[in-house]
Amino acid sequence: MIKHISLDFWNTLMTSNKEFSNHRLDFLKTKYLPNISIEELNFNIEKIGDESDRINMSEGVSIPSELMYQRLFSQFEISINTNEAKNVYDCLEVLFLSNPPIPLYDLEELKKSLKVLKNKGFTLNISSNTAYIKGSTLRKVFKHYNILCHFDFLIFSDEINSSKPSYKFFDKLAKDCEEINISKNSILHIGDSYEADIEGAELSKIKSRLIDYKKESLIDLLKKLSN
Repeated sequence: MIKHISLDFWNTLMTSNKEFSNHRLDFLKTKYLPNISIEELNFNIEKIGDESDRINMSEGVSIPSELMYQRLFSQFEISINTNEAKNVYDCLEVLFLSNPPIPLYDLEELKKSLKVLKNKGFTLNISSNTAYIKGSTLRKVFKHYNILCHFDFLIFSDEINSSKPSYKFFDKLAKDCEEINISKNSILHIGDSYEADIEGAELSKIKSRLIDYKKESLIDLLKKLSN
């Protein structure tokens, strides 16, 4: 019997805001890379992001955001230390929070669905990989949208140095659930990535459900689970 629902974040609850991507490009070009075209800069941001995702998922680690920006700058033969990379991140965090991720569903409907689940005795958490954006920043997004109160705990890969689909990530999910008296066989993890969310959960013998927001509503699924 399902008693706990674990939700992925990116492309399950929310999607990235293109306005942030544009502001990030403008900021990096204006302040650090004036001789680099927007197109080349964008290409390398995506390349470093994709490479980091592959490493994180294949090796079960979580490359720090600062290191990702150091790698980005190195593509243009510019070396920045960890403190300088942290300053870059801090500036970009301001832009990110001013242009936060976009909810995939009506926010009030989503909150209502989560509240119904909580009232029926379900516990909930977020289980998300991170990359350029840290878990600490995503926590601020949850506060911004006033949905933090609906979750019993949040797991972000950078905070445990382990990314889905690794056993370590889902073992953390199981252990956090155990602390609130939820057994592993009562957990359902929902996400949009077959490799990260479904295969990862299955390796840890945790029930899972794949969802594609373009084809199926998470709110409808949550309503079915609460009935």
